[in-house]
Amino acid sequence: MKITAMHIYQYGKFSDRSFQLSDSPVQVIYGLNEAGKTTLMSFIKSVLFGFPKSKKYEPKNGGVYGGAVELKHGDHGAVKIERTKGAAEKVRVYTASGEIKDGEWLKQLLSDTDRALYEAIYSFDVFGLQEIQAFNRDKIGEFLLYSSLFGSEAAAKLDGRLAKELDRMYKPNGRNPRLNQELDTLKRLSAQLKQAEAAEAGYHSLLEEKKSAGGRLQDAEARLKDITEEIKTVKSAIEAKPLADKKTALESELSSYPEALKQFPKDGMHQLEKYESHLHPKAARLEGLRAKSAELRRQADLLAPNEDLLQKERQLQELSGEQHMYESRGEQLAAIQSQIRQTSARVSSGLQQLGRHEEDGILSLNTDYEYEWRLQEAVQSAGQARERKTQLDAIFEQARLELEEAERKHALTAENILDPAVRKEKEAALQSYKQTADTEGNEWQAHVQHLEKQRAKQKKLFLGAGILFIAIFAMLKEWLPAALFSGALLLYMLSGMQKPLPSERGGPGHKKKKPAISKEAADLLQEELWRDGRHRQQLIADQAVLEQKEAAYERVIRQYEEWEAEMAPSEKQAELFMNELGFSGSPSHLLDAYHVMKDVKKEILNKHELTIEAGRLQKLQRAFEDRVKKLSPSDGRELSVKERLHVLLAQAERAREEAKRKQALETDLLHAQEQMRELNEEVHYYEQQVKQLFMAAGAKNREHFCELARLTESRRETERQLREIKTHLSGIGGKQLEPYMSRTVSELEHTVVQKETEKKTLEEKSAQLREQTALLTVKQEQLESSGLVSDLKQQTEMQKERVKKTAKEWAALQTVRHIIREKMERHKKVTLPRLLETAGALYVPLTDGRYHKLYFSEADDSIMVMRKDGTVFSAGELSQAACEQLYAAIRFALASERESAVSLPFLLDDSFVHFDRQRLQRLFDVLNQLSEGGRQILYFTCHEHVSRSFHSGQVMRLLS
Repeated sequence: MKITAMHIYQYGKFSDRSFQLSDSPVQVIYGLNEAGKTTLMSFIKSVLFGFPKSKKYEPKNGGVYGGAVELKHGDHGAVKIERTKGAAEKVRVYTASGEIKDGEWLKQLLSDTDRALYEAIYSFDVFGLQEIQAFNRDKIGEFLLYSSLFGSEAAAKLDGRLAKELDRMYKPNGRNPRLNQELDTLKRLSAQLKQAEAAEAGYHSLLEEKKSAGGRLQDAEARLKDITEEIKTVKSAIEAKPLADKKTALESELSSYPEALKQFPKDGMHQLEKYESHLHPKAARLEGLRAKSAELRRQADLLAPNEDLLQKERQLQELSGEQHMYESRGEQLAAIQSQIRQTSARVSSGLQQLGRHEEDGILSLNTDYEYEWRLQEAVQSAGQARERKTQLDAIFEQARLELEEAERKHALTAENILDPAVRKEKEAALQSYKQTADTEGNEWQAHVQHLEKQRAKQKKLFLGAGILFIAIFAMLKEWLPAALFSGALLLYMLSGMQKPLPSERGGPGHKKKKPAISKEAADLLQEELWRDGRHRQQLIADQAVLEQKEAAYERVIRQYEEWEAEMAPSEKQAELFMNELGFSGSPSHLLDAYHVMKDVKKEILNKHELTIEAGRLQKLQRAFEDRVKKLSPSDGRELSVKERLHVLLAQAERAREEAKRKQALETDLLHAQEQMRELNEEVHYYEQQVKQLFMAAGAKNREHFCELARLTESRRETERQLREIKTHLSGIGGKQLEPYMSRTVSELEHTVVQKETEKKTLEEKSAQLREQTALLTVKQEQLESSGLVSDLKQQTEMQKERVKKTAKEWAALQTVRHIIREKMERHKKVTLPRLLETAGALYVPLTDGRYHKLYFSEADDSIMVMRKDGTVFSAGELSQAACEQLYAAIRFALASERESAVSLPFLLDDSFVHFDRQRLQRLFDVLNQLSEGGRQILYFTCHEHVSRSFHSGQVMRLLS
C-alpha cells in the first residue's frame, strides 16, 4: 500500500491544499519548524483511522474538516479514502471500479489495524526512540507483539480485565467480591434456620402481656400530653400578665385625649413642612430676582454701542477675510519683484557673456528642436573636422621628422663604408698574417701547458707544508707563528694567481719567423674590416627604414587630400550658423553660445511674464487699499492699510461686544421678570395651601397647629402600642389564658412547679412501659420467626443455587484467562525470539557490524546486545544513537512480521536527529532495503543535510 496524493479540505494550518508524492518508496518531506509536518502526519492518521478526540486541528473559521488520501493498493489498484467531520464523521472509499465503500470495508482493507496499533508499529519519533532503555521481554511483548497478534493491545488489556473481573467475583479472604457475599448470605440463612427450629413456646401469653403494657403506655402518654399543654398555658399566662396590665393603662390614657383631635389631618405636620419647604426658598428667590432685575436694567442703560460701525460690520468682515489675500499678494509681489531683479541680472550676465547689449535680437532666436538639432550636428561635424585636422597635423609633423631623421642616418652610414678595392687589399693582408701565425701558435701552446703542470706541483707542495706547520703550531698553542705562516701562505696563493705565463717572446727555445705585418697592425686591420661589415649591414637596415618613412609620409599627404574633400563642407555649414546667430568666436563654442542665447531668451520671456503679473498684483493691492480708506475716516495719523483695518476691526469688535452684552442683559432681564411672575404665582399657591391646612385642623395659627400635631402624634403612638399588645396577647393564647389572668404571677409560678413535678413522674413511668413493650416485641418477633422454618429452608436452597451459578462463572473466566496466558506465553517463547532474530539481522547493518546479536537477559528479561568482540551490553549501557538504532531495528522487524497481513507506510518524524552522517547513511540503506518489497516510508525532517542525502525527486518541501 502506497500513498500517492493528499487533498486537505480543512485541517490545522492547511486549507484547500494538495500534495503529490513521488513514486519513490522513500519519500522525504522537508520543512522548517511550524511548516506543518506534524499536522500532515496527523492528517494521514486521521483519514486512515479516524479523527482525534482533541479539537486541535479543527477549523477555527468554519469549513469542511478533513480531506482525502489517494492510495495505490496491490489488490484493489487506485483507492481514494475520504473522511470528513461535521455533525457526524463520514467515511467514503472510492475504488478503481467506481464503487463507493464504507468504513467497515476500510477496516478490512487495513486488516483491522487501528490508530493505536499503527502508532505503536509504523509511526514513531525521537521520543519513542528514547524509550528503548526501559524495554524488556514483557514490555516488547505487551506493547508490540501482542498488538501484532490481535490487531491492538487487546490481549494484554483482556488479560488485565479478566484478572480484575475474577478479583471482583471472588477472593479467598475478601468481603466485597460477589461470590464472597453470596457465601456469607448462605451462612447467615443457615444460622437463622437453626434458631427458628429451636424457638417454640409462650407466644399467646406474651401477646396479652404486650397488650396490657401498651394500654398503660397510651394512658400515661395522654396524661403527659395534657400536663405539658397545661404547663405551656400557665407559662404563657405568666408572660402575658404584664402586657394585660399595660393594656388597661393604655386604654385609660387613650380615653383622656380630646375628641377634636380626630379631625386633625393625617400627616398634617408633614404637609405643613412640605408647603413651607417650598414657600420659604421661593419667597427668598423672588426677592433676589427683584434685586437682580434692577441691576440688569441699570447695566443695560449704561451700554451704548456704535451703530454706524455695526452697519459697516459686513464690509469689515469681508475686508478682514481678504486681508490674508492682500498680505499674500504683497508677499507674492515682493517675491516677483525679487525674481524680476534676479532674472534681469541673469539676462544682463548672459548678454555680457555673449558680448551684446540689446534684447531684441535674442527674442528673435529660433529655438525649435529641429533647428537646434541641425546646429548641434553642424557643430559636431565641424569639431570632428578640426579634430581630424589637428590629428593629421600632428601625424604629418611626426612623419616629416621621422623621414628627415631616416635620411640623415642613411647618409651618415653611407659615408663610413670603405671603397670595395680598399676593402679587398686589407682582406688579403690580414689573410697572409693569419697563415703565418697559425704555425707558431701550435708550438707555443705545448710550452704553456708544460709550464702550467710544473706550477701546479709547486703550489700543492707549498700548500701542504704550510698547512702542516700551521697545524703543529696550533696544537702547541703558538698562535703568533701560526698566524705568520697563515699570512705567508695567503700571500703566496695571491701571487700565484696573479703571475702571468711567459710571454710569447720570452719562451725558452722559441725562434720567431717575422710576419709581413705586426700583430697590432693585424688587430687594427681586422677591427677596421669588422666595423666596415657592421656599417654595410646598418646601411641595408637604414635603407629599409627610409623607404618605410617615405611611404608613411605619402599616406599622410593622401589623408590631407581626403580631409579637404570630406570635412571642408562641415566648416562652411558651421560658418553659416555663426553668421546667422551673429557669433564671431570659435565654432567649437557655437553650441554653448546658442544654449546661452536660448537661456537668455527664456529669462527675458520669464521677466516679461513676471512684470505683467507684478502689475496685476499692484492693481489688486491698490483696490483693497482704496476700500479700506473709504471705511476709515482720516484722523490725521499716518497708518498703514493693515493698521487701519486692525483699528476698524477692533472698534467694530468693541461695538459688537457692547451690543451683544446689552442684548444679553435685556434677555436676562426678560427672563428674570418671567421667573418673578412664575414665583409670585407659586408663592400665592403655597400660602393658600397653608391656610386650608390650618382650617382643616381647626387651628388659629402655626403655634396652635403645632400643638395639635404634637397631641395627635402622642395619641397615635398610644393606639399603636395598644394594637401591638393586643396582637401579642392574641398570639400567646387568647381565650385559653382568661381563667389564669385573675391570678397573680406568684400563684401562676407555684402552679407551674407542681405541674413540672407531675410531668417528670409520668415521663419516668412512660419510659419504663416503652422499654417493657420493646422487650415483649422482640420476644414476639423471635417467636414468630421460629414459626417460619420452611421459608428459611427454601431461602437457603435458593441461595445455594446462586452460589453454584456464581462459582461456575468464576471458573469459566479463570479457564479463559488460563488459555490466554498460555497463548501469550507461547507467543513470548516462539514468536518473540524470531522477531528478535529479525531485529538483530537489521541491527548489524545499522551499526556497521559492530553488534551482531540480540537476546533477552535471563535475570530480568531486559534486552542484551553482544558486540563483535564478544562484549555484552544492556540497552541502558549503549550510547544514545546506538539505543535509537536498536529501537528502529525492533520496530522495522515488527513491521516485517505483519507484512503478510498488510503493508502500511512508515511515518518517521525526525526520528534520528542524534545520528551522524555515517549512521544516517546506513539507516537510509536499511530503509531502501525495507522498501524493496513495495513498502512506503515517509520521512519528515527539518534538517537540510538530511534532505540533501536524497535525490531531489524524493524530497517534497513544505513552506513555512
